[in-house]
Amino acid sequence: MAIEWNASYETGEARIDGQHRNLFDYVNRLERLLESTPPGSPPNREEVDNLLAFLESYVNTHFAYEELCMTLRGCPIARKNKEAHDRFLALYADFTQQHKARGGASVEMLRELHGTLKNWLVGHICNIDVQLRGRTPVGTA
Repeated sequence: MAIEWNASYETGEARIDGQHRNLFDYVNRLERLLESTPPGSPPNREEVDNLLAFLESYVNTHFAYEELCMTLRGCPIARKNKEAHDRFLALYADFTQQHKARGGASVEMLRELHGTLKNWLVGHICNIDVQLRGRTPVGTA
C-alpha cells in the first residue's frame, strides 16, 4: 500500500517537507516497480539501479540539510537524529553491497528494502523530524 503524505508529517520547514514528499514518491515508485514485475521474473535492472542511485544521492543531501536545520534551531533531538541517519546509511550500504555482490536485486530483496524504507521513513519523521515544528534558528527569536 502506497504511503500518502499528510499534515502529521510536516516539520514546519518547507524544504525538508518537500524532500520528505520526494522520498515518499521514491518509496511508492519502488512499490509500483514490484507490483509490475511478473511473478518469477527479475525486476527491471536499469530501473532498480536508477532508484538506488537516486536514493543514495538524495538521502545524503537530505540528511545533511536536515541535520543542519536541527543544529541551527538548537533542537534537543539533533544528536538522536544524526545517529538515526547514520544507522540508516549503514543499513543502506549493506543493501547496496548485497545488490552488487549478487549482480542485481531479487524481488524479495527489494520487497524487504521497500518495507524497511516505508517503516523507517514514517517512523523517523513522526518521532524525530517533526520536533522541528515551531523551532526558530537560535538567536533569531
